[in-house]
Amino acid sequence: MHPTRQRLLWIFTLIILIVSGIPSFSIVIGKESSFYTESFTITLYRDGLAHISHIIRVNDIVPEVSLPLLSESVNNILVLDENETLLEYEIDGSNITIFTLGAEKVTLEYETWLLTSMKAGVWTLSFQNPYNATVKLPEYAEVVFISDAPLSIDTEGNRIMLHLSPGVWEISYILPFAPSANFKVSHLKISPEEAEPGEDVTISVLVTNIGDEKGFYDVILKVNGSVEDVKSITLDAGKSINIKFRVSKKETGTYIVEVDGLKKEFRIKERQFVVTLNHMILISVIVASVVVAAFASTWRRRKPSIKKILKKNPHLRKEERNVLVFLAENNGRAFESEIRQRFPEIPRTTLWRLIRRLEKEEIVKIRRIGRENLVELR
Repeated sequence: MHPTRQRLLWIFTLIILIVSGIPSFSIVIGKESSFYTESFTITLYRDGLAHISHIIRVNDIVPEVSLPLLSESVNNILVLDENETLLEYEIDGSNITIFTLGAEKVTLEYETWLLTSMKAGVWTLSFQNPYNATVKLPEYAEVVFISDAPLSIDTEGNRIMLHLSPGVWEISYILPFAPSANFKVSHLKISPEEAEPGEDVTISVLVTNIGDEKGFYDVILKVNGSVEDVKSITLDAGKSINIKFRVSKKETGTYIVEVDGLKKEFRIKERQFVVTLNHMILISVIVASVVVAAFASTWRRRKPSIKKILKKNPHLRKEERNVLVFLAENNGRAFESEIRQRFPEIPRTTLWRLIRRLEKEEIVKIRRIGRENLVELR
């Protein structure tokens, strides 16, 4: 066979194998995995810092998930569920275990300096990509080398966005001359400094090009040490511009704001309830109903009957029986953390599965109270 025809036949056969293999591969992953990646984004800044945002969808009956990190040296780790509640995690080398415990969506963010290097004015990003990923290069960056063909190339403002398949990647790029020393950031202002949960807080700074030539600059806003937002600007020599960011937080507490070394803080206060006459009437009715219901419930049964529960479910294992007895001794309810403290010999994952089994058999019910799971006898 002619070499050219043989080569074309080989390429055509390879494409058929790849395309036909994709559906079965996806099905296997879906069966075996307890989560899937919704998005995986690497944002690069002009100084070489890489900000990683990893969003996953989780099976809510899974107590924990383990994910690979792109580096063993990471900073400013933030893990949130779909309600922006902080989740606990543990790091072992370049892997992170996140205790999801009922979450359906998890957002993992962190930063690292170890993915990029610079030599003779050329920056290089090198990393092992475990997912389909999006890489956002710094503003006005020009790609001079890429180790393989990306899935697609897009733009976001003045940034190049590379969509990459899993594998080992090396991307080299150059940046226009933009000495950061020619820029000065001042007049950090926050309004309001005390806000309601979910209310917009405006953060502004004045950026001035104090150099002799036009330049580019990334204004990076950090909240509690994590990158919250970035605005890229272009300024002529001697010019100034007022940059504004807007953030909103739901959890009460104090938040530290930092822009280019300048620091201030704002506070989210607890939501206040304004009482009107209608509210007072409604509250009175609710309180009276609760008191009557509580009195009636107490009159009928002061404590759950553990004997009846165990007699009705003779198939229960010893560990399950012990947990139910503990719940009965605590008036029929206890937080998961309290159960873990009572039974430290049971591994955390095993205990969570045990509780979920009891819930499926309608012996207990689980309610989410803040960041805790409350387990109650039915």
